[in-house]
Amino acid sequence: MSNAAPPPDGPAAVAPDIATVPLAAAASKAKADRILEIRRDEPFAMAALTWNGAAPDVLEVQAQRLDGSWTEWAQLDPVGGLDAGKAGRTNGSEPVWLDDSTVLRVRAERNGVPANVRTLSAVLIDPGTSTGDAIEPKAGITTTRPPVISRAGWGADESVRTDCYQQQGIGAEYSGTVKAATIHHTGPNTNDYTAADAARVVRGIYAYHAQTLGWCDIGYNVVVDRYGQIFEGRYGGLDLPVWGAHAGGFNKYTTGVSMLGDFTDIAPSDAQLEAVSQFVAWKLSRSYRDPEGTVELVSGGGVSKYPEGTTVTLPTIFAHRDVRATECPGELGYPKLPFIRQRVAELMGDWTSSPVYQRWQDTGADSGRLGGVYGLEREVANGGLRTTFTSGTRSISWSADTGAHIVEGAIRRTWAKYGLEAGHLGYPITDERPTPDGIGRYNHFSGENGSIYYTSSTGAHEIRGSIKRKWAELGWERSPLGYPRTDERPTPDGIGRSNHFSGDNGSIYYTSSTGAHEIRGSIKRKWAELGWERSPLGYPRTDERPTPDGIGRSNHFSGDNGSIYYTSSTGAPEIRGNIKSKWAQLGWERSYLGYPTSDEFSVPVGRRSNFQGGYIVWNSTTGAVTAHRY
Repeated sequence: MSNAAPPPDGPAAVAPDIATVPLAAAASKAKADRILEIRRDEPFAMAALTWNGAAPDVLEVQAQRLDGSWTEWAQLDPVGGLDAGKAGRTNGSEPVWLDDSTVLRVRAERNGVPANVRTLSAVLIDPGTSTGDAIEPKAGITTTRPPVISRAGWGADESVRTDCYQQQGIGAEYSGTVKAATIHHTGPNTNDYTAADAARVVRGIYAYHAQTLGWCDIGYNVVVDRYGQIFEGRYGGLDLPVWGAHAGGFNKYTTGVSMLGDFTDIAPSDAQLEAVSQFVAWKLSRSYRDPEGTVELVSGGGVSKYPEGTTVTLPTIFAHRDVRATECPGELGYPKLPFIRQRVAELMGDWTSSPVYQRWQDTGADSGRLGGVYGLEREVANGGLRTTFTSGTRSISWSADTGAHIVEGAIRRTWAKYGLEAGHLGYPITDERPTPDGIGRYNHFSGENGSIYYTSSTGAHEIRGSIKRKWAELGWERSPLGYPRTDERPTPDGIGRSNHFSGDNGSIYYTSSTGAHEIRGSIKRKWAELGWERSPLGYPRTDERPTPDGIGRSNHFSGDNGSIYYTSSTGAPEIRGNIKSKWAQLGWERSYLGYPTSDEFSVPVGRRSNFQGGYIVWNSTTGAVTAHRY
């Protein structure tokens, strides 16, 4: 028995020991009884049978416990959880809980005679023990998710799953939505277990399904024991439509809930039925499914009693036997389905009053562009709700202040990057809309005057606060700046914020002292060349604007009385400090000097800038500033 490293918040994972023993190696106890016997030094607690070819007509096992007593004979049924075409390598029975034992007896017959032992093997499973096995059931009757023992809690060794994934080149699989719940029992002779045994049984089923049958994981989405404990089953997230391996041909669009036990001769316990009802109520209410209604499912064939492609109308909560020739969930389990449906309906209450459900209905529900629920409706920041659709690429979010709005695709991915409703953008206050120019798409949000704009060439980027107000003032996407091509981000000096845009090499820079101003084209390139905000110029304190003579363009800056002036003939030189003051005194570009033709540069006596009609020199010794004609 090997124990994997413990997860940070739970008991250690436990790797069950599995021994596969060919029945050809078993001793014959008595030919008249047609019984084969396997004796082991190491105890096992569960067993199953596997075979090549057709399944035997009779499969029965009995075990001798450590105290010397014998279990009742348990009849085993073939397992058929996988859909047709899915990976899986072994024909086998359901596993049976036997308690800790060292002897297994087997009866196997085909056509009234003992089966060929060379085609049969016994699978003996020791699920091991864990400090998490003795988990007490918890109370709670609401349509919120009931307490569930996580995979880590029951000691799942995830390397079993991930190694199998790697070997088969697969991963967790998902349906588009959940339309129905399938009720099972785990099968033969699994009623005599304690609360502490339950986690061991789940580990054994996991090991058998994943390793022996080659399914890579436990087939059921959840397992519920007679004490009301709910165990997370197949990996992938209980709030998502994980494609299980529990009802071959009907795994797609269903969630498989298996009651731990054999309900042929005894009924499920009240605690078990209540826990099943609570889980199904949570799953169906937040998937927007009527627990007392019907659903149409298309058979995937395989071991189902319906040929592949057959459309079958089933109750939203149906039993495994409704889609396969099996007794599951047992003669005394099956009659409990009307109770489960009624109890689920009681727990779900007025689920159609959800504002997200109502908005989904407005879009066409399952047949609309959103399709069915993918991620269950959940409570989110500040008392709101969110449900996801279309493999998680679209969602409806609601709050009392904003109403219910759709966010999707690239815009949703950017919104998610910043924390969805809990992030600085908050809740959507519009659905996704086309922009007035017909090129882009956008959503507006409740937080920080925020929006996300998308085009196929720029991607989806957030813009907010003062920078967004400046962009709006300039004309939105129809301005020279075009669309945002970056999110708002901090400047390298840690003081300002900026967005860059698709048009004219444009940007908007913001600081609390300068406000938000655009800078673009040749002027922005010069500012970048000088060192951006870390240059002597600092930050823009005006937008780019035309000069009074109508020929040039300029931005003024926060540092050293600085500016950059541009004309098509002079380029975009910077001018600042005392030299700029002198130029202003002479009349700016309308003076005899005209426009700057150089940046400020060093000369032996100080600093100089050249102009179209002359130059200005600042003397660093005397402080004198003199203008000269050419």
